[in-house]
Amino acid sequence: MLRAADDAARTAQKLRARQFEPVLSPVLEIVATGAQLPQGAYDAALASSAKGVELAKGADAFKALPLHAVGERTAQAARALGWRADIVAGNAEAILPLLLARYPRPAHFLYLAGRDRQPTLEAGLKAAGHLVAAVEVYEARAATALSQAAVDAIAAGAVEAVLHYSRRSADIFLALAKAAGIIEKARAALHCALSQEVAQPLVDAKIPNVGVAERPDEEHLLELLARRVA
Repeated sequence: MLRAADDAARTAQKLRARQFEPVLSPVLEIVATGAQLPQGAYDAALASSAKGVELAKGADAFKALPLHAVGERTAQAARALGWRADIVAGNAEAILPLLLARYPRPAHFLYLAGRDRQPTLEAGLKAAGHLVAAVEVYEARAATALSQAAVDAIAAGAVEAVLHYSRRSADIFLALAKAAGIIEKARAALHCALSQEVAQPLVDAKIPNVGVAERPDEEHLLELLARRVA
């Protein structure tokens, strides 16, 4: 389990409910940047992760705006904090056409963003003539090593599968496994990726057993795991 600590703890509960025993090794630490949200006449807010709404500083002034969310988990976090979650879709590629249909004329979006992110959403909106004020309210810092529990389990051949939630975390995992001298053992495991984009570093590294969830959400990722690991 490579997710940041809070997310990993929630996923670990789901795995145990499915009779899997998780080994946790967060490769990213999520921290707030403290960035202030700029005042402006916005038509809507955007968030591509729960951390975007949870760590946004001074957000109360903007909660009357509709918030369009990538992922149901993001939408749930937004509603819990008083946002009016509106359009919700599983990834940037899915939400972009919905936004373009909702806003046929140029609109101004406030984007509660992470420092390391894919450009798909912003680039697509800007290409259609929209304004996007992206505020980096959090950053994901890379871990310097895998947890000792993960290193030991992988080295012993006890890890059957590795779950990958982002392209960056997949890249970091591969680098840390190589640094720990366990990359060949890690290659023998099943690697389950949230999307084809997430899977790409694994494919590029010629990992032999890579699976991609049918839809880019955790439930479909866990369903993939359940199907592939007897």
